[in-house]
Amino acid sequence: MDDKDEDYSSLSLDEKLVHKVWKVRLQAYDELAAAFEKSRNENDPVFTNFLLDNLKKIILDSNVVAQEAGYNAFVKFLIYGGTVSNVNKLKSLGIVGSICEKGLLSTRKNTKEWSNESLLLMLEITNDPNSIVEDILPYLTNRLPKLVTGCVSGLVSIYENFGCKIISPKPVIPCLSKLFAHADKNVRNETTKLTIELYKWMGDALTNVLFPDLKPVQQKDLTAAFEKEKGNATEQKRLTRKQKEEIERQKELEAAAAAAAAAGPTGGEDVEMTDASGAAQDGDAPAFDPLEFVDPVEVLSKFPSDFDTRISSSLWKDRKAVLEEVVPVLEKSPKLVTHDDYLPVLRVFAKCMKDANIQVVQLAANCIEFIAKGLGREFAKYQTVVLAPVVERLKEKKPSVATALDNVLDAIFNISGFHGGVLDEAVNGMKLKTPQNKIASANFVKRCLSNTKVPPKTAEIDLIMEGGVKLLSESQEPVRQAATEMIGTLMKITGPRELNSFLEKVDENRKSKINDYYEKKAVVKASMGSSRGGGATGAAGTAAPASSSFAKPAAKPQPRASTAATTIPAKRSASSPVKRDDIKTGRGMTARSLTKPNLRPPSASDSQSPPQLPASSNAAQQPPQSASSFEEVTLLKQQIAGLQEDKKNLQHQQELNLKSIHSLEEANKLYQDKIESLKRELDNEKRNALITANHKDTHINNLKLELEKANYKIKDLEQEKEITRLHQSNLAYERGNMGSSHSRSSFYKPGTATSKFMSSDISTGVKRLSIGSEENQSYGNGNGYTSGNGTSNSNSNPSTIVNANSFRSSMNYGTPSVVPTNSRESMDVDNGADWKRAAEVTMQLKARIERMKARTRAPLNIE
Repeated sequence: MDDKDEDYSSLSLDEKLVHKVWKVRLQAYDELAAAFEKSRNENDPVFTNFLLDNLKKIILDSNVVAQEAGYNAFVKFLIYGGTVSNVNKLKSLGIVGSICEKGLLSTRKNTKEWSNESLLLMLEITNDPNSIVEDILPYLTNRLPKLVTGCVSGLVSIYENFGCKIISPKPVIPCLSKLFAHADKNVRNETTKLTIELYKWMGDALTNVLFPDLKPVQQKDLTAAFEKEKGNATEQKRLTRKQKEEIERQKELEAAAAAAAAAGPTGGEDVEMTDASGAAQDGDAPAFDPLEFVDPVEVLSKFPSDFDTRISSSLWKDRKAVLEEVVPVLEKSPKLVTHDDYLPVLRVFAKCMKDANIQVVQLAANCIEFIAKGLGREFAKYQTVVLAPVVERLKEKKPSVATALDNVLDAIFNISGFHGGVLDEAVNGMKLKTPQNKIASANFVKRCLSNTKVPPKTAEIDLIMEGGVKLLSESQEPVRQAATEMIGTLMKITGPRELNSFLEKVDENRKSKINDYYEKKAVVKASMGSSRGGGATGAAGTAAPASSSFAKPAAKPQPRASTAATTIPAKRSASSPVKRDDIKTGRGMTARSLTKPNLRPPSASDSQSPPQLPASSNAAQQPPQSASSFEEVTLLKQQIAGLQEDKKNLQHQQELNLKSIHSLEEANKLYQDKIESLKRELDNEKRNALITANHKDTHINNLKLELEKANYKIKDLEQEKEITRLHQSNLAYERGNMGSSHSRSSFYKPGTATSKFMSSDISTGVKRLSIGSEENQSYGNGNGYTSGNGTSNSNSNPSTIVNANSFRSSMNYGTPSVVPTNSRESMDVDNGADWKRAAEVTMQLKARIERMKARTRAPLNIE
């Protein structure tokens, strides 16, 4: 039997779900979707008896037509029977991965839409939506571009409907740079859409994290796309089931309050308070913080190692260069770790505010701005270090520098408001001599008033007006105009009545300009309203709804009601319910004088009222008086709410002060430790310097001793040389004398007186000149002479002597008596010079011996 002729109607639903024929499965899916839609509630047997494993098989059907019907059934299951437990079970079965693999990349329109809707429904039901997104992320690295494109498109739909408040963007942001680098164009296009959706919630915090990893072309395209989204309000388009239940609960409370309001004035009064408290709660709800999902970064270790040296350099180019290296480090870190100590670097940047080079000032201001935004509220303990230098530098007129300084001040105000000395420094800036300082300071206060959501306190108003009124009398029009805009913006918050006392002495022309700016141009986000009794406008606006909530009174009380609606004293003069009873008893003026609370002097309206009224008149006047009493109670409660807000602000400021004190104590302790370590280092340096000096002194003394020894050695060598020369001279002289004595002995006769005299004189002279007697003696003996007489030895050569004597006699022939006399004189002259030289040598030797003895006796200090 063919499949066409078979009848499958008799099969059960479970059998049809797993049948091999896709048409049978298609029929089963349609029946299942209809059953889900007709169920009574999520506890219907159609849900409780259904196996969740079948849902995974349904959405993975191999036939695309049947798969489309299967996704329809799955969506119906989530709509009518989806519970937190069911969704958790489906997640554990891996159904999210099945949707990514088969549904998001489908080419069939309904299948793709229903797969996206199934993901959104699961996110809506579950208590942990981030876990579903985490199951999608692994498929972003899949090899199939079609699968990656479908998953990114699903993420776009998720963040478009629920936003970053419900779904954290933290796990998705690291994947964006890789997706932008994908080879497939469709993947990059879907990633651009996802980035734009994230930017709507995160703002510039996303660009700081993402842009460093992108190409310049991609940065340019994204910047153009981001510019279109700036200023557009972002809100959550789809609510989770938990949020829907909360809204239903709130509606029930409002309905109960409305029912109670119908019971009487007291009920209406309670409704008013409930609404007021609800509004207060809505106002106090914390705003979305884009940096909540960004990891903090430690940046101080990334600063250049020679940062302190280069920032204190005398060359402005060095200071500018090191700041240009620091700015990118801080710019890429939108959120900074708070446990580091930023005080030293902020002191350096504050010092740069006084730099003569405006480029250095601009870069330092950018660094301060990035640190302030990165630390958030933790920057409050550092802001006093940079506030005054930045305000003083507001005198710069160059737009780029002025913008950088304004951004620093705006960042500080966004963190701490007017607390922490912000307003004081701004007012001090208005008192500086430079007109540009006054203009920039007034503009800063105006921006603060325009952006603040908390109205300023009375003391802050007085401080602003004190400086603003003085600027209105300045000689330069730009200064007066800046003060005009500042006061007009403040008037938009407080109302004219609050500032009238300050403007009494201001000329009418200037007042008209202030009022014109207040009425037409000033834009603010905060309003004091009637919580401070601001003006008649606020009081009248508050009284009108109260009177309209009651029935119309008689004709006579209408002037009374209008008086109470236009003046504050009339409202506060309303009698209490006890007083109403006393009037009804008919006790008249006595009852008024005895029971009237002593709250204020009698008003004109009281004096004009008749002393006694008929009972019908009293009954007619009671509703307006009740409305006035209710209005007074409302005003008092609003004032209490304002005081509570002030108390909260004071407590917050006290916490900030305590944190600041704690941080200062830690900084003080740190500095004390540094001082102690520096003292220890100084002592060590002194000790090392003293040891080094002693070593150097010892080395110098050793060198001096070596020099002295060298000098002595040189002198000894010179003396030895001199002695050698003298010795050689004596030997030469002796040789000459011996030759001459041979000549004379042969010329004269032996035994004559003249020859004896000459011989003895020569012998005596030789002995006196000779230092080494033994050498001279041996020399004399060797030559055949004796020291006692002038006779010669028998070993002498007669022929030599005869030849010498004959030569000598031939030279002195004719003058025999003169020759001996001249020889004796020349011998005496030579002997005198030699004796002097010998005496000097002797004295030098003695001196050297004495020095050597003294050196051996006195030990040397060689330490």
